[in-house]
Amino acid sequence: MRISWTSIPTWLLFSWTSPVPSLSLFQDEAGQHDFTLVTAGHGIYGSTFAVVSSDQQSVLTSSCCSPSFSSSSSSSSSSSGALALSAWQSSLSSDSCFVTSRSLKSGKVQWRRNACSSRSLDQSSSSSSPSSPSSQDNRIRHAVYSFPDKDTFVTLDQVGTLRVWNDIHGELIMESSLVTSTFNHLGGIPRIVALGNELLGGILTRRSSGAQDEPNKEKEEEEVLVFFTTQGYQNDVQMIGAREILAKANKGKSGTENAFPSILGIISEDSFVGDSNVRKNGEGKEKGDRFFIVAGWTYRDDDDVGATTTFWREMALVPMVIQKKKHNDDNDDVDTYVIQLENQGKALNHHGDKDALLSSSIKMQRGGGKICAKRVNNLQAVVDEEMVCYSPFKQTEDHVSMAQVDDSTFIHCKTMTVTPTSIHMDEDMIQSMHLLQCTDFFVTFLVSTRDGVTKLYEMKRGNEPALLWEQEEGLSDASSAIFLDKDAVAMIIDGEEDEKNKGKFQDEEEEFLQSLTFSSRMTSQWKAISSFVMGGFVQHIRDLVSKSDDSNHAGSSPKSDIFGLNKVAVILSNNFHKVIALDTSSKGSIVWKLNLNSNAVWHKVIHGTATSRSSALGQGKHHPHSPEILVLSYSTGQIEWKCVDGLRGHILAQSTLDITSDIVQIVPIHGHSHGNNGCKQGAGLILSDGSVVFLPGAQNVENNLFTHVISKDTGILRSMKVHVSDDGKGSVDVVGETVFDPKMERIINVAYPQRNEVIQSPFTILGDDSLVLKYLNPHLCVIITEATVQHMEELEMNSNELLEALNSLDVEKSKTKKKPVGVTPSSEESVKVPKQASIIPTLFVNVVDTVSGQVLHRTSHSHASLGAVSTAPSNVPVVISENWIIYAFVNQKSRRTEIGVLTLHEGMIDKHGITAFSTPEQQLTFSSFTSQKPIVLAKTYAVNYPVSAIG
Repeated sequence: MRISWTSIPTWLLFSWTSPVPSLSLFQDEAGQHDFTLVTAGHGIYGSTFAVVSSDQQSVLTSSCCSPSFSSSSSSSSSSSGALALSAWQSSLSSDSCFVTSRSLKSGKVQWRRNACSSRSLDQSSSSSSPSSPSSQDNRIRHAVYSFPDKDTFVTLDQVGTLRVWNDIHGELIMESSLVTSTFNHLGGIPRIVALGNELLGGILTRRSSGAQDEPNKEKEEEEVLVFFTTQGYQNDVQMIGAREILAKANKGKSGTENAFPSILGIISEDSFVGDSNVRKNGEGKEKGDRFFIVAGWTYRDDDDVGATTTFWREMALVPMVIQKKKHNDDNDDVDTYVIQLENQGKALNHHGDKDALLSSSIKMQRGGGKICAKRVNNLQAVVDEEMVCYSPFKQTEDHVSMAQVDDSTFIHCKTMTVTPTSIHMDEDMIQSMHLLQCTDFFVTFLVSTRDGVTKLYEMKRGNEPALLWEQEEGLSDASSAIFLDKDAVAMIIDGEEDEKNKGKFQDEEEEFLQSLTFSSRMTSQWKAISSFVMGGFVQHIRDLVSKSDDSNHAGSSPKSDIFGLNKVAVILSNNFHKVIALDTSSKGSIVWKLNLNSNAVWHKVIHGTATSRSSALGQGKHHPHSPEILVLSYSTGQIEWKCVDGLRGHILAQSTLDITSDIVQIVPIHGHSHGNNGCKQGAGLILSDGSVVFLPGAQNVENNLFTHVISKDTGILRSMKVHVSDDGKGSVDVVGETVFDPKMERIINVAYPQRNEVIQSPFTILGDDSLVLKYLNPHLCVIITEATVQHMEELEMNSNELLEALNSLDVEKSKTKKKPVGVTPSSEESVKVPKQASIIPTLFVNVVDTVSGQVLHRTSHSHASLGAVSTAPSNVPVVISENWIIYAFVNQKSRRTEIGVLTLHEGMIDKHGITAFSTPEQQLTFSSFTSQKPIVLAKTYAVNYPVSAIG
């Protein structure tokens, strides 16, 4: 083959002007993560504990309620002499079990450790103690304590397991447990008492006294303080009980029967500096760390505010001395201590208190010298506006504001003070503030906000605080998520050409039709020729080279552009009251955030239409990939809505509307933007009184809209048609109803097809070239029900017609069977198959049309034996894709997990049924009322492992 040199320029010109080579997705590219976002995982209460690591390179955070006492006021946000948390912790409790390390420079999560034991999570929250916690307080799973000037921190879980960790790499150094039946961690609430000692700490727990061999003797319970070191619990398990502490102040007994001896906190001796009455009690004692233990008799009543209370007159203040024990051997690696109570205990003999005190709110007033607590008035309500402060030695009482005592929303470092005003934030938006670093020249502090953001600030002397970084924690508590197409879907009017309409969306239909006109085509071709003449071919060559390697470029890749993989994930967090949008093509970077009404009961993000119809086959009336979303926030008697550009976060329209009844259903409505002031996404609110409210308005609604309501309590699926009157009001008429008798079966799961799902093909080609038509009903719904315990008991007690029919069927199947001729010698008798016990169906898969309310298909399985049906609903995951229904369950008969598959078909066309001269008769339109029911093929497959979810 000979190549002419004169053809080379022609070939180069052809390559310059040729289109971009086609790209493909390969198998090894499927299933790969686009990005991974790691959060601290602290839940809705954020970081309630924060401390800098020993190498000063990271910050440790947790959502526990640990005391922050330290002997040095420069290393803690709390003032010197803070009181340890008392009986039932503060209201900022969380079920999170994580301790997280973030980089102090960037805020990136370096590691995260689970501080809870598996049996700690399964432990029952019930307690027979008169001071057992409320269900809300039982969410606390762990406590954290960081030893001063050490590279370790300690975690304590609900069952008393103490773990020592390295604070730099998160390595577990050791763990120790209180293995004794005499200790109970107060219904599973772990509490660590910070003593300010570099090697010693304590935990608060409950001890039952009395010998186990005396069952008739009533056991006495009390709170005790158990001490531990960096090596775990001490070998001799040193402890101090609340009864012993109260006895030192002649408070060994209480006048009330249901009183419980409790340890309410620890106060350092430095807290009372300046009070001449304090030092007299400690004169002549050996040198050592000296503290004051606050103990008292606490009370709990089922009719009160759900927390323990106490009185000043029931409390005592007793000095405690901690001394390091001298070793007589060469084992210098083990540190032991001697803890002694002094005899000069002081009762808080204040007789003027009338109201009870909330024991969990007891803390030290800033500046020292007074113990403060919240009051509980005669109406059994906690008074949050002020606190009562009592001087134990002067026996005086003052009423102060919360701001004078509560230190969770301010930072004080030497002569520098930081308040919410300093960082331009409202005090109500701040969850907590934590001092991390304090010097003579600068202060570093961490702020956790109520909307789920963690921020790190640095303030230099004489300057305002500067934000170093912030991290979004709301992603750890996502309620729902939708994905919006980022490429070639939203048509934006160029702002330079039309400044009036800048940033507004046109309808996709209008834009598409406009692009097909003759003038638009000529304009597009002229721009292409002009670009080529002005050097576009050079840029084309560069694009060919650059697109050959996608990994060299950040952001979206050519494959993502071509295959439509560039998305914006819109994530709703109900607990944090916000919407967050992530760009999938830029490693999950946050595009925009929208804060919602924090007083709302719930929030919803509405997008698309009410069915799974797609425009791929011409079924969708409007384009399903609209970037507009509707955000609803419901408060009692009021609904607030925002029409938002989901790609950029612009609010296109918003308003509030009063409603008179409860909302029972929300129907997504997608229409024309000109009908609702530029907002195409709408919703219809079906109210309990039968009326319908349309948001933003009724201009997009037609009279052929159907919806339905499912009640799991009554087992009723009710199909309804929505009517729109001329004045914009709506109503519903019931067109169909299906009842699943709640006495016999209960609804455990409901599944729908994916909205806007693209159907790849409406048929399946068989091996002989015949076609199997898929049953593509956009109104399908799968309802999984299971037999109730009551119904199963009735089947077991009474032999009804169903049971007899199943038994007769089993008898026919279990008749005498013979092996094939020639397998068994004629002299041998036939092998008989024993009759098996009948298996009663207990799990039902119901395929329902939500427009007509008809049950299209119903199949059953035996996932539980008679008498073994649990009162808790079974986990039966199910998913619908095109004409496939896939679900997983446990088969009681085979005793294994099985995957059930249903395929729905409309019919079949022979290979000669469609030719150039013949066309089969088909129904061109689909109706839920008149169309034939599907032909269902079923099959089950066995798997080796249980299935928890299908997606």
